[in-house]
Amino acid sequence: MSSKKLLIGEKMNDLKNSIKLHPFLFAIFPIVFFFSLNSQEIQFLDALILITIFSVLTLGITLFFSYFVKNKESVGIVISIGFILFFTYGHVFNLITNTMEIGQSILLGIFITIFVVSIFILTKTKKKLNNISKIANVIGITLIIISASNLLLDNFQGNYSLDLVQISPKQSDIIDVQNTIYPDVYYIVLDAYSGQEMLMDELGFDNKEFLTFLDTNNFHVIKNSQSNYAQTYFSLPSVLNMKHLECDESFDGCINRGTTFEMIQNNDVMDRFKKEGYVIINTYSGWKPTSDFELANQNLCSKYYTNFINTELTTAIFSNSILNPAYVFLFEDDKREQIQCIFSQIKKVSVSYEQPIFVFSHIHVPHYPYVFDENGEPTSPERLEMGWEGEEDDKEGYLGQLKFANKMMNEVITEIKRDSKISPIIIIQGDHGYKAKIDDASNPTDQELRVRFSNLNAYHIPGKDFSGFEDTTPVNTFRIIFNELFNDNLKMEENSSYWFHEKSPAYFDDITSILKK
Repeated sequence: MSSKKLLIGEKMNDLKNSIKLHPFLFAIFPIVFFFSLNSQEIQFLDALILITIFSVLTLGITLFFSYFVKNKESVGIVISIGFILFFTYGHVFNLITNTMEIGQSILLGIFITIFVVSIFILTKTKKKLNNISKIANVIGITLIIISASNLLLDNFQGNYSLDLVQISPKQSDIIDVQNTIYPDVYYIVLDAYSGQEMLMDELGFDNKEFLTFLDTNNFHVIKNSQSNYAQTYFSLPSVLNMKHLECDESFDGCINRGTTFEMIQNNDVMDRFKKEGYVIINTYSGWKPTSDFELANQNLCSKYYTNFINTELTTAIFSNSILNPAYVFLFEDDKREQIQCIFSQIKKVSVSYEQPIFVFSHIHVPHYPYVFDENGEPTSPERLEMGWEGEEDDKEGYLGQLKFANKMMNEVITEIKRDSKISPIIIIQGDHGYKAKIDDASNPTDQELRVRFSNLNAYHIPGKDFSGFEDTTPVNTFRIIFNELFNDNLKMEENSSYWFHEKSPAYFDDITSILKK
C-alpha cells in the first residue's frame, strides 16, 4: 500500500514540476492583447471563452509531454516556445515579405526546425532550467499587465469597452394603426459600394447595367452621391438615428466606438417602426454591432452566429498564427454561406408576416474580403479580416464582388416587388465607398477622400417626387421616409460629410466642399 502511495506521490511531483505558469501566459497573451485593442467591438465573454479553450489546451499539451519527457523541468519551456512560434509566425511572415520574397513553405520549415531543435536541446540538457522558467514568468506577466493597462486606460479616457455599453431598447408604445396599411420597408446596406462616378474614374468600370435595372424598377439614384462618414461605425449610427454625430468632451473631444455601438443598437429608426406596428427583421452581418438587435423580432441567418465562439475574434487570432497558410481555407466557406444566406432570406421574408415589416440588412459586399467572383464562384482571399487595410486595393477582387452583389440584388429586388401585396419601399446604400488605402489618415488627399466617400444611394419610394432632393445624403434617408410614410414634418439635416481625425485631439472635419469640387 505504501509503495502505491509513493508511486502516486512521485507522479504528482512530476506533474507539479511539469506544469508552469508561463506556458499559460504565452497561450492567452495574443487573445488578451487583441481584446485590449478591440474591446469596443468584442465582448469580454468572447475573449474569456477563447482564453479558457487555450488554457485547457495548454494543460492537455503539458500532460501529454509530461508522459513522454523525462526532464519535467523542460516541458513548460518547450510549450512556451511552441506558443511563441505559433502566434508570431504571421507577424514574422508579414515583416519579411515587406522587404523580400519568401514562400510560406520555407518560413514554415524554419519555424518547425526551430521548434524541433528546441525540443531536442531542452529535453536532453542536464542543466537546471528554473531560472529560465522564472524569466519566462516575468515576461509573460509583464505582457499581460501591459495589455490590461491599455484596456483600463482606454476606458478611463471614455473609450468604453463593449461590455460597458448599455443596450436597453426603448419601450415602444405602439401607435393605433388599425385603419392604416403600410408597405414593407427594406434598408439594404451594401458595405463599401461606390458610386458610378468613382467606379468610372478610379476603377474604369461602367455600372450602367445595374443602374439601368434600378431605373427600370423605379428607383431614384442620387447622382454624385457621397456618404456622410467614411467608416461604418460612424455611418450607420448616423443613418439609423437620422442625425449627424456630435463630438463629446468625455472622450478626448469626440465620439467613440462604444457610443456608436450603443447608438446602432438603441436606434431611433427601428424604435419608430416598432411603434407603428412594424415587425423588425435583421440579418446576421458578421460584424458585432449589426449582428443582432434587441429591438428586432427576428434575426435572419442567425445560425452563423454562435454565443460560444466569436468567429471574428478567432479569425483575427489565427490569421497571424502558424495557421496563417490554412486559416482562410478553414473559415472562407462559412463567410460565403453567411452572405448567400442573407440574399436568399431577405427576398422571401415578407411572406411569413401579415403585418408590415422593416428589414435592416447590412451585407459585407463588395467590401473585403473578396470571396466571390462576378459569377458567384468562390475566390480565396489572402485574409478574412474585414478591416484589413490595404487588401481592399485589389481592384479586380472588388469589382468581381461588386458585380456579384449586382446580380444578387437584381434577384432580391425582382422577388420582393413580385411578392409584395403593397409596393414596398426599398433603400440600397453604400455606407461608404471603395476602401482604397489612405497613406496618411491625418492628412488625406482630396482624391483619397472622394474615393472613400463616393457611394451608391438608391431609393424606391412609390409616389415620391425627388425634386429638391438631388443632393440628399444617407443621414436624411429616414427623414424622407417618415415624412412620406407617416406624414411627419421632419426638417432635413445638412447634406454634409465629415472626415474623422482620431489622433488627439480627435475631431470631425467638414470636407463637404472638397467632395463637391
